[in-house]
Amino acid sequence: MNSPSRTPLPRLQQYALIALLTLTALPHVLNIDFRISAFFLVLVGYRTLAVEKTALLPNRLLLFLITLGALGMVMMRYPILFGRDAGVALLIAMLALKLIEMRVRRDVHILVFIGYFMLATQFLYRDQIWLVGYAMVLVAALTAMLVESSRNAPSVSLFRSMGVSLLLLSQALPVMILLFIFFPRFSSPLWHLAADTDHAVIGVSGNISPGSISHLSRSSAVAFRVDFEGEIPPPEQRYWRGPVFWFTDGVNWRVDKDDDLAAAELISLGPTIAYNVTLEPTPGSWLYALELAVDIPGDSQLRSDYQLIRNTPIKQRIRYRVGSVIDYRSGALGMAERQKGLQLPPGITPRMLDLVTRWQQQSDSDAELVLKALDYFRQQEFYYTLYPPPLGENPPDQFLFDTRRGFCEHYATSFTLLMRIAGIPSRVVGGYQGGQINPLGKYLIVRQSDAHAWAEVWLRGKGWQRIDPTIAVAPERIEQSIDPTLISDVIGAPIRFIEVKGGVLGSALRQLRWGADAINASWHRWVLGYSKERQLYLMQLLGIGFMHGPKLAYGMVAITGLCVILLSLILLYRVRVKRDPVYAVYLSFCRRLQRRGIVRMAHEGPRDFASRVIAAHPELRNRVARITGLYIGIRYGQLDNKPNRRQFKRLVRRFNP
Repeated sequence: MNSPSRTPLPRLQQYALIALLTLTALPHVLNIDFRISAFFLVLVGYRTLAVEKTALLPNRLLLFLITLGALGMVMMRYPILFGRDAGVALLIAMLALKLIEMRVRRDVHILVFIGYFMLATQFLYRDQIWLVGYAMVLVAALTAMLVESSRNAPSVSLFRSMGVSLLLLSQALPVMILLFIFFPRFSSPLWHLAADTDHAVIGVSGNISPGSISHLSRSSAVAFRVDFEGEIPPPEQRYWRGPVFWFTDGVNWRVDKDDDLAAAELISLGPTIAYNVTLEPTPGSWLYALELAVDIPGDSQLRSDYQLIRNTPIKQRIRYRVGSVIDYRSGALGMAERQKGLQLPPGITPRMLDLVTRWQQQSDSDAELVLKALDYFRQQEFYYTLYPPPLGENPPDQFLFDTRRGFCEHYATSFTLLMRIAGIPSRVVGGYQGGQINPLGKYLIVRQSDAHAWAEVWLRGKGWQRIDPTIAVAPERIEQSIDPTLISDVIGAPIRFIEVKGGVLGSALRQLRWGADAINASWHRWVLGYSKERQLYLMQLLGIGFMHGPKLAYGMVAITGLCVILLSLILLYRVRVKRDPVYAVYLSFCRRLQRRGIVRMAHEGPRDFASRVIAAHPELRNRVARITGLYIGIRYGQLDNKPNRRQFKRLVRRFNP
């Protein structure tokens, strides 16, 4: 007789297991090499066909060859077999091979636990809330498969096993919540063991050139979200400062990496605006803040040009608190800053010099010259477009006098050069401008399509002043965000901005988008944003603030141990039920045979034990058969009444083998 673990799997369970395990690996199709993904999908399709046609199942030799081929394919793509992608690729190949090998109920346990591991690896790539829901549904379904495979006979419906699975998981839910709240938090996730070089991070970088910002503006990806502690500032004040570009060769602009980190003098002329920023992974270490930041996070530095720099690169989502002032005045300009702010590249053309000379002749001050420059952009035929005509060897000159079509970086960089030619210290600032307010969460969403560049000029008696030449050409850019879905790739095509769509359908879709983003933002804030600092704050509120770091870890071990002991005692007490008197009499019968040298095995049922006793001692046949038959009838049949119990007890008492 085959053991239960060797029982062939019903077809329904095979189909269900193949479908569930395919779903556990499906999100990885975009994460690993396409050849390994194709290998997995081909084997899954082959195994699905083999459910009905068992003759298709490979023999041991063919399975061994397929295994070697799978290992070779993984090794060719990941020769070192180290790291996240290599481990996931190997796990997917192993899952496909085990599906091919699946035949009996024992295989269900192995496959289900591989499925659990597969779901856990999904969080090495993504941490969105939808993935958590996706994983929880599959965990419940996989657990139901474990429950089903543990039954003596298949259920009429798999939903019965699903109910048991949900009950088990609901019992584990309180433990999961307690572990989440009190388990020691780390500064970063355990799986960030190495930089992810295969997946690019988008955002404003330390270099800009014609086309770099416009490329970002075609993406609707979220750059960061902002929760204000008071009223949200109006759009014209939402300039999110990032890198500051000083040096240029006429085409590219770059930041000053040798800044001494000393913050320049700043005089606040208005109240401080406090807010929290949830920043997505971004190139470099810039923390984006409203101009200008005065209260900064503890792990950051404010440079002399008011760049807010984090001490470590931003390779994962972070949350920080900032205080900024909108109305301010900077201090005196140092000699080093003046030299940087007047640096000119080669290639300044006579047309550029003549233009600036004409402005100087018409102006009585630097401030008036700045206005003349803005009037030039406003009055001439300049166009704001994401697809400007290509520029040659001297982009500023060609943009100013020939093409006159460009995006914000074209206007900011050319304006800065013109100011430097006029002897006015100036620089280019990169970052984001604007953002959309989510009315459901009362927070601001800033996307990559809000990437922007503007200029700063230093004026005597006023300090550094923000000048955005884009406003002179496209004032609507400040009030509205660019809609990436309506961008035309035609050279010189006008930019379309986000408009509020009317109608019932438009309003419903807009509410759905806001609701989805509000849920996602709450997930980032309260779950993914549950940091080491927040845990310590909670501990202090509970009066156990002394338990942090190693002390918290030791406390968790001790509390967990006590809980396990307490739970074990409760379960032990509950299982120590009153012994069935009929069973007690039968045990007395077994002990009498044991004195004769006949020991009942733990796995033996009454009928099998009786057969073995009779085979070894035929002289006991009648008495053993009568006692065993009466016991089975009373315990499992329809003979359970007082006369039969008394007779059974009397027969055992008289039994003396």
